[in-house]
Amino acid sequence: MRWNCIGQSVAGTSHTSSGRACDDALHFKIIDTLQPNDTLIVCVCDGAGSAEYGALASNTVATRVVVLLTEQINGGVPLTENLIHSTAVAVHSELATMAKESEADITEYACTLLGAILHPDISAFFQIGDGAIVRHDNDGKYVPVWWPDNGEYLNTTNFLIDDPELTNLKISIIDTQQTQIAIFTDGLQMLALNNEQRTGHTPFFAGLFPSVLAADTPEKEAILNQKLAEYLQSDMINERTDDDKTLFLAAKCPR
Repeated sequence: MRWNCIGQSVAGTSHTSSGRACDDALHFKIIDTLQPNDTLIVCVCDGAGSAEYGALASNTVATRVVVLLTEQINGGVPLTENLIHSTAVAVHSELATMAKESEADITEYACTLLGAILHPDISAFFQIGDGAIVRHDNDGKYVPVWWPDNGEYLNTTNFLIDDPELTNLKISIIDTQQTQIAIFTDGLQMLALNNEQRTGHTPFFAGLFPSVLAADTPEKEAILNQKLAEYLQSDMINERTDDDKTLFLAAKCPR
């Protein structure tokens, strides 16, 4: 089995109207293994709008988390909570160094953190802040691993830089194969989640995953990625949210 993956980060209308770039970032890696299935590593981040270097932070964290986890897993390090926690601590330290070198407070490098490591027989998820990771369960439902953390007050959340010990880092490791997952930033929460039932909004995902499953060549994935970007920038979406938007979708398919 292999992973079909697409993902896009696009600037919200509130950013484009003010000349700001997108503060979201996405990075993923598929590792070929000798086992029947490939391993997928993905990280999504949303830079705080109030942070001067939010976009730089989100790009740095998304890239470095995937790079560090790939190196460890390729080196035979087992998938544990300690692996994820130590990786996040290392990236927090990198942000602290960047802040010191730029003579800025570390709060100027605030960003959220969402990610997954999907081995053939074990799955790990991790998150700090809002946005959501949604997986397709055995009952055919789309279920958030955690409900978005929107903080104590409206339009607030937790960030990677809040605590060097990362006491706010959520980690879940389960001995279950995944078939479909989605990760998205808070700009899509009102479209992708059912607030009353605290579940994923089934029509939203059911309308997207069949195309991901059908994208079985690099050419098809490239076309679908372009269509995803156009969808996220469409009037239908922008009428519902003016925030930056990132959406990552992965579906397990026969090789």
